[in-house]
Amino acid sequence: MNKRQLILVAGAAGTQGGAVVDALLANNIAVRAIVRSKNSEAAQALAAKNVELVEASFDNIESLTEAAKGATAIFSMQMGSHPGNKGEETRHAKNLVAAAKAAGIEQIVHTSVARAGDHENFVDWDKGRWEPAYWEEKAAAINAVKGAGFSYWTIIKPPLIMENLLPSKSAVMFPTIAQGKLITPLALGTKLDWISPADIGRFAAEAFAQPEKFNKKEFAIVGDKLTLSEVAELLSEVTGKRFATETISVEEAVEPRFHKLAAQSYVWMNVEGYKVDPQEAAGFGIQPESMKAYLERNKSLLLEGYSELK
Repeated sequence: MNKRQLILVAGAAGTQGGAVVDALLANNIAVRAIVRSKNSEAAQALAAKNVELVEASFDNIESLTEAAKGATAIFSMQMGSHPGNKGEETRHAKNLVAAAKAAGIEQIVHTSVARAGDHENFVDWDKGRWEPAYWEEKAAAINAVKGAGFSYWTIIKPPLIMENLLPSKSAVMFPTIAQGKLITPLALGTKLDWISPADIGRFAAEAFAQPEKFNKKEFAIVGDKLTLSEVAELLSEVTGKRFATETISVEEAVEPRFHKLAAQSYVWMNVEGYKVDPQEAAGFGIQPESMKAYLERNKSLLLEGYSELK
C-alpha cells in the first residue's frame, strides 16, 4: 500500500467504519476520522490508535469539506433511514460526496447493504410492505456516489454482520440470546447471509490500495450462509454452552421482545433475504471469514457475555 495515502473515514467509531480503520492501520495507511467531538470516549479510542481526529457535522458541508482537505480518498457510510430520521441518509451521503468533490478527492469507497438498488423487485414492493424509506435511501446514497464523477468509486454491500451475535450488540436483533435462546420470526429453513466486520474492512482497504482493480465495481460480500439453527449449533460448539432457536410470529415478537421494524425485517428475510452470490466478490482474491472462525476468534467475548449460561 502507498504510505502517502491519507484516508478520511466516516463512521469511524462504528462497526463498519471501525473495521476499515483497523484494516487501513494494519497496512500502514494514515487515517483521519470524522467525529462529532474529539473529547468523546470513542474519539479518544481512535486517537489512541494514532488516528487523526477532525470534528465535523454531516449536516454541514463546509465542515465536511474542511475535514476532507488533504485526504487522498474517502470511506463513506451512513446510518440507515427509519421513521424519525427519514431523508437523513440521503442528505448525509450527498453532503459527504459534495465535500469530497470540493476538496479534490478522486476516490471513494462506499458501503451500503446487500440488495440495495434491487428493492423494486421485492415481493409486494408495490404495496409498501418492506419499509420503503430504508431501501430507497440506500439506493439514493449509492446513486449519489456513482453519479458524482469520482475517478474511482467502489460500492461494497454487506449482509448481516456477525457482530450482531456478540454482547452487547446481540441485544437488538436477538434479545433473548443471553438466556441461550435465539427466538425470532425466522422460519426454520431460512438461510441467512453473514459477513465478518473485519472482512468489510479488508475489502475496503484493498479497494483503496488497488483503485484500478476495484474501480466502478458494485458487489455484495458474504462469509457464510447459515440457518439460525446452524448458528446456534456453532455458538454451542464454540462456547460449550447450550444455545437453541425458536420461531414465533411477528405479533409475538413485537410484544415484548422486538421493535416492530426488527420483527418485520425477519419476515423480509423469510420472503426475500439478501441472496448474496459468493461469486460476486470471488475475483478480488479475498477469502471471507467463516462464522465458526469468527466465533472462535471472539470466544472470550462470548464466554464473558453469556457467562450465566450452562
